[in-house]
Amino acid sequence: MRYFWMSADGLESEAGIDSLVGLAAASGANGIIVQVMGRGEAWYVSDVLPEARVLDRYDPLARVLLRAGPLGLEVHAWVNAFLSWSAPDPPADPAHVLLAHPEWFLADLRGRSSADYSRAECEAADIVGATLSPAIPAVRSRLAAVCAELASEYDLDGIHLDYIRYPNASFGFEPAARAGFFLASGVDPVDLYPAPGRTRPAVEGMGEAWRGYRAAQVTESVRSARAAVRSADPSLTFSCAVMADPSSALTDYACDWQGWLGGGLVDFVCPMAYATNQSRAGELAVSTTQEEPGKVVYGVAVYNQSMTSALVGARAARALGAGGICVYSVNTLAPADSAALEEFWGGGTPARHPLDPGLFHMTARIPF
Repeated sequence: MRYFWMSADGLESEAGIDSLVGLAAASGANGIIVQVMGRGEAWYVSDVLPEARVLDRYDPLARVLLRAGPLGLEVHAWVNAFLSWSAPDPPADPAHVLLAHPEWFLADLRGRSSADYSRAECEAADIVGATLSPAIPAVRSRLAAVCAELASEYDLDGIHLDYIRYPNASFGFEPAARAGFFLASGVDPVDLYPAPGRTRPAVEGMGEAWRGYRAAQVTESVRSARAAVRSADPSLTFSCAVMADPSSALTDYACDWQGWLGGGLVDFVCPMAYATNQSRAGELAVSTTQEEPGKVVYGVAVYNQSMTSALVGARAARALGAGGICVYSVNTLAPADSAALEEFWGGGTPARHPLDPGLFHMTARIPF
């Protein structure tokens, strides 16, 4: 798998789309993961989400498919699962989830919603922006509906989830999450942290249970989205962009991607190993590929480093058996680096993905 991520800022004109798709093909890629749901808006024709302004003129996803197909490029639809707004000003469309459902967003330990954070406060809290809560069933249903719509209405090769995680351990104290954990444990998770003026929490020894509860909410979101994709089009692959370090992905972000791979919930993951330190890149290549390397499409970045530096970790991951490499992003790829990337990839046949074994169990029950 030789993929590029293609962010939504490259979809703002038909000429821009054509240029980026052409650059991806010229660089030796065999697939594009294109962002069609970013800040809670659809960059495709949607009955579920408010649409980006360009939909008044053309359908960006349809344009990508039109240009990518003749070049032999797979197209996977990239969906931001929980992150829903990060612009300085609020969205204009009242149907946007930020305005229509402010009660669906993550809250901090004091109960303040991430939807109410300013840009400066987001940066100070180390979050990208207003983020939906995976502990709310309606949020999971909305994500599943987006995935089903894309899988049903477009001739895609896969659905790819991003921001399928908590932003950090400081968020997730909205009423629905607190109530869910209390019903399961008899403890309010707020009591697991010191109150103002105190050095010790009111309840101790429940930290692991709280982390497990959070991880279960994200995993259930993955499970429901996967079910929606499989129901709409069983031939599509289902993948996720994940925090690269497996340990911190689970403990800090409730992103149990190793468990998802082991349980068959995802076909592959793209660990975002964007480290600029070459030693750290090598460490991540080892840790991300140590269990199921063939289902790891190692993610590298070229927005924050040279192509030479980015390929250090990529080479190590490939040597360890990684199923492919994904580059973030074709939008920031210097055309002069295209030849070097093509040489690294070395050509080859188009990406292939085995069918989900569960499909054979399904068809075995169908009388012929």
